[in-house]
Amino acid sequence: MPLSLMTLNVESDRHVERVRSVIAAHRPDIVCLQEVLEKDCTDIAKQTGYELNYILATRVERLDGTLDGWGVAVLTRVPVQRQTVSIYSENMAIGIHREPNDFPRLLLVTELEHEGRPYRIGTTHFTWSAKGQVSDLQLADFARLERVLSEYPDYVLCGDFNAPRGRPLFAKFVRELGLTDHLPPSVTSTIDGRLHRDGALELVVDTVFSTPEYRVSDVRVFDGVSDHKAILATVERS
Repeated sequence: MPLSLMTLNVESDRHVERVRSVIAAHRPDIVCLQEVLEKDCTDIAKQTGYELNYILATRVERLDGTLDGWGVAVLTRVPVQRQTVSIYSENMAIGIHREPNDFPRLLLVTELEHEGRPYRIGTTHFTWSAKGQVSDLQLADFARLERVLSEYPDYVLCGDFNAPRGRPLFAKFVRELGLTDHLPPSVTSTIDGRLHRDGALELVVDTVFSTPEYRVSDVRVFDGVSDHKAILATVERS
């Protein structure tokens, strides 16, 4: 049987109960989270029966005024063989989050075996730019990310790419990395207009990419979870 994969930008602790509910309802084998707080993902993993690997990028103020770790995480119900963390931004300092790009950009790669076949799942929260326009910082970080990914012969790559589909930076992931974008063309936005602070934005910035070694199918998008929509997909080694 193939693996089920979910990816979601959770926007810190603003939607914790919604996030917990969608994970519990669908029980994907692997859950990749971005902008997640350390305490929240630890609690979600315990309550839903997942193994957790959390990677700290910075610290932010919770809604109650306390500080908490903020970063990316992978929750899995399949035994993990190896996990690797790479920083692909020039900034490597972990401080208190004040500005959009004042923290390290991380790639978390999870390697596991399922039904005798190896799988490699990467997740990241890519560099932000104003209004989704390509910036020099994004281009520099993309070059560093490309070098990191070149070390892996095959992989699935999911997350929040801050690079709208249909624009030049998104195209670099497909053209220069040789990846397939598996989000259906009918999906015109992965921003949830009811929950995002800027309302409805027609921007596809979250997706599931892969190298040709993987078949990704049954890709579905769910709103009402966070300011970004959740993506659920089926992944199988070809």
